[in-house]
Amino acid sequence: MGKNDSGGAGMFVAGLLIGGAFGAIIALLYAPKRGDETRDFLKQKGNEYSDVVKSKANEVSEAAKAKASELGTRAGEVADNVKSKTSELTESAKAKAQDLTEAVKSRANDLGAKAGETLNSVKDSAQNLAERGRSLINQQKDRLDDAIDAGKQAAQDKEQELKASVEATG
Repeated sequence: MGKNDSGGAGMFVAGLLIGGAFGAIIALLYAPKRGDETRDFLKQKGNEYSDVVKSKANEVSEAAKAKASELGTRAGEVADNVKSKTSELTESAKAKAQDLTEAVKSRANDLGAKAGETLNSVKDSAQNLAERGRSLINQQKDRLDDAIDAGKQAAQDKEQELKASVEATG
């Protein structure tokens, strides 16, 4: 049944009652029968209309119950569908978050390892530079010591030469 079927049935019942009432009034006004026959006739028609109204009311009630049941079932299906989609989206979001977390951890570990390697490389370079510096300083010290020794020797030689020259002249 469509959305307007119960409204159409209600309008039909209302029209039936109004039509029945007008028919009864007109029948009374133009009745060629005696009063008790007219009353019996009206009673019979009233019962018929009452039965029709009850029948239509039952039909409308059954249609409303069926529609309510159908809507309840449909609402349950929609709710189940929404719950299912929500669960799927939640699981998908959790999986993506887990993947992202693992990727970030992996990248952080890689960066940490590279930073450690770079630090070790810098330490090694600093140690090499320090050793080269010490070696250069030691070489310069040795040269300076050699130069001092050579200067002392030259001074001694000159002193002896001067002494020899003074003794020869004197």
